[in-house]
Amino acid sequence: MQEAPAMPCTTSQSVTRTQFLHPVARQQGVTLIELMVGIAIGLMVVAVALGALMASRSITGTVSDATSMQQQAAYAFRVIGQQIRQAGSIELNLNPSIVLTPASGANAAMSPVAFDAPDPTGARPPFIRASSTITGATTPLSVTVGYQNYTEATVAAADTSLLRDCLGQNPALAASGSLGATPVLTSKFERDAAKNELACTGAGGGGKQAIIGNVTDIQVRYVEQAPGTTTLKYLPSSPLPSNWNNIYAIEVCLELTGTEPVSTPGATYKNCSGTDTSYGDRLKMVFRNIYQIRSQGQV
Repeated sequence: MQEAPAMPCTTSQSVTRTQFLHPVARQQGVTLIELMVGIAIGLMVVAVALGALMASRSITGTVSDATSMQQQAAYAFRVIGQQIRQAGSIELNLNPSIVLTPASGANAAMSPVAFDAPDPTGARPPFIRASSTITGATTPLSVTVGYQNYTEATVAAADTSLLRDCLGQNPALAASGSLGATPVLTSKFERDAAKNELACTGAGGGGKQAIIGNVTDIQVRYVEQAPGTTTLKYLPSSPLPSNWNNIYAIEVCLELTGTEPVSTPGATYKNCSGTDTSYGDRLKMVFRNIYQIRSQGQV
């Protein structure tokens, strides 16, 4: 049997076979449309992240503002309360020379106590409660409270005083001070309109000193007890009460404004006067507290 003759291998067939066995990989990039879509998606992600960051920053600032104002108001009320609760207090004579009657079977615990202690040494003038316990003014609005300044026996070598005004001062304890020069410790509270601060003027020198800042308003109402009755009623700060002896308590209202800008379109709040007021672009908070003057009022 005769074999078929072999077919010659041509060059074109050889190249085609090689290309089939080892194909050349071609590199391809993104198109312009794909690139633009990717950039747009990335920008949207960044925009959402920035929006969330700004919202978080705004909420954090508002919460921080509210916390700061609450702390400032609490501190201011604590300072005011310390002075008002002492208003009208006088020295207690712990060793009165009072003869018990009758002498037989008398109970020393029931003996009278001299609340207005005598001043045999003439170191200070008498304390007049009617004019030194509480006074007020309308321009600028202010409240001044006072109490008797005196020394007493303590663990110190000499008698001293533990009493202080709203600034922590007692001028009678200075090197050249005396009870005669400062018979009454006073604390005057008012708003410094130029600086928006709640300021205090003590019995000593130095003028007004700020207690807290960002105070945009302060209002005071007096609680009066009608003579011979148990009826209480509110009196405005203007006109001033006609008889300070009948003032039983004081209501103090503080309005504080935050420092962080906030968006409150159309939102209102009631200010210290009870009027609906727009927030504007700052957070505002109103705080009230009532203090009883324990040394006053009708029994």
